[in-house]
Amino acid sequence: MMRQLSLELINNIPSQALILYTDGSKSDSGRTGNCVYAKAEDGLFFRCRFRNPDNCSVFRSELLAIREGLNFALHFENSDIYILTDSKSSIQYLKN
Repeated sequence: MMRQLSLELINNIPSQALILYTDGSKSDSGRTGNCVYAKAEDGLFFRCRFRNPDNCSVFRSELLAIREGLNFALHFENSDIYILTDSKSSIQYLKN
């Protein structure tokens, strides 16, 4: 049910919106990194991958990815910005 609701929301994003896909991860060895991928109506694509300090938490990695995406979005005069992340804890943190 959550998957269906998520897909419905994604399919209803306005075509003129700037969409930011973010992810943070941590390997078994403690290495952490992030990725931001942006897609805009005019065909603009942006991808940024970077490493974080070792043993950084996945939560922090997720937040760093969101921050980098928002920093990228500041360069555009687009009022419709959507951040798509798989980090429920990051969304809850930012909401509070």
